[in-house]
Amino acid sequence: MKKTLVLALLAAFVVAGSVSADSMGSAFGTLTTARALGAGRAAFGAGVGIADATSFFGSFTYGLSNYTDGRIKVGLIDHDGADAELTIGADFKWQFWSYGPNSKNPFDFAVGAFFEYADIERFSVFQVGGQLIGSYPISLRTGGTLAPYGKFNARLESISWDDHFPGRDDSESNLEVGLNGGLQWQMTSDIALYGEFQIDGNDGVFFGIDLAVI
Repeated sequence: MKKTLVLALLAAFVVAGSVSADSMGSAFGTLTTARALGAGRAAFGAGVGIADATSFFGSFTYGLSNYTDGRIKVGLIDHDGADAELTIGADFKWQFWSYGPNSKNPFDFAVGAFFEYADIERFSVFQVGGQLIGSYPISLRTGGTLAPYGKFNARLESISWDDHFPGRDDSESNLEVGLNGGLQWQMTSDIALYGEFQIDGNDGVFFGIDLAVI
């Protein structure tokens, strides 16, 4: 199992490193582990991306069941020094592996889907795809947990150009992939901090916080 996981991660890094130069990538990063929020629970989040495009955003996550949750995201993105523009997104995940003392699963694992849209000065981009998220919670003696996590995504990315550019079509759609890896620090039952890197066309680092409200 461990050997297979290592090989899969190496393959994901190689594939993610081959993302095309025209790929936009995510403005939001991942900023979540594979563990679902829990039925009826809700959390507000905030984050910043320091990447090829700088972004600032907020999120709202709601637990649809014990093993599924959905999240909506709204923010501003500044691409190549252009004026900051609105970007929106949403994602969904289903946790089908749970790690724990009474489980044989080696870590938490979830599958999900997402979309993002951004209108950036001379072009707009729409992305829709699927994602795999894995994480491993480590309990701390002082309370709380540390959870390293990783996400692999494959998506259809469509870019529409507002003006004519030599050598470009008015619009183009490509299959792209991306990889994220990071660490969640669950400080208390209501507060979680995140830090991660992204290799996804919009390469860089992301930082965030989640505050549970229910």
